[in-house]
Amino acid sequence: MSTSPDQSTPQTEWGRTEGARFRSMAATTGLVALVTLRELARRRGALALATLLPLTFYLVRLETHWTAIRLLSIGLGWATATLALFTQVSSRSVDRRLAVSGARPASLLLGRYLAVLGLGWILGLLYSGLVLATIGDELTHPSAVPVMLLLTATVATPLGSLAAALVPRDLEGALLLLSVMAVQVLVDPSEGWTRVLPLWSTRELASVVVENLGPDTADYLRRGLTHGATMTVLLTTASWAVGVLRLRTVRLPAPSPAGPAYS
Repeated sequence: MSTSPDQSTPQTEWGRTEGARFRSMAATTGLVALVTLRELARRRGALALATLLPLTFYLVRLETHWTAIRLLSIGLGWATATLALFTQVSSRSVDRRLAVSGARPASLLLGRYLAVLGLGWILGLLYSGLVLATIGDELTHPSAVPVMLLLTATVATPLGSLAAALVPRDLEGALLLLSVMAVQVLVDPSEGWTRVLPLWSTRELASVVVENLGPDTADYLRRGLTHGATMTVLLTTASWAVGVLRLRTVRLPAPSPAGPAYS
């Protein structure tokens, strides 16, 4: 027995509802990402500083390739994390109003996350081209340079978002990120405890890029990629949980209807 065209099963209705919900979330995420990029474009001073700082780190120690590439990666990490910090802090009040209006916190957070991540990847690719153009012929594995810088931007994006969730203003957040990056630069990365630092992977990947490690190359690459992926998951989970908790709206129960008035 066939059903009429205007009839639909519960599964079909559920599929339509989920499809509409997904399209709505995707549209909101894309719109938030676009607005975030426009907001960052207006902050030309901060954007220029974030772009030029890694270049300064790189040029200062260019004669020592391993140090120059590692400092470039850490500088890119600070720049990307700082952009994520500024984005999250400046959008707090707007995101709260949007959440109250019915926007899903996941869409708001994902849109801003993707905007900063995309910008960090663009910077990583540009600096990869710079490294390959300047000292590429002197590197052992130049193809690992973009892998290193793209992974750094991927780790740094949720790091900046988490810093924004832990501090009240962007000034405190910038100082917190600067402290984290200073520790990354000043400590000996060969010590075991330094693996808790978010950008420890730069040590392993910089060694792959510059040094002739022979049969140990695969181990260095594996440790660097595994550490970077693990840090990305941990930082993203923590920043996501805190962000959703901040934007969670409490819906009050509807008032009960008033009883009949008696004279």
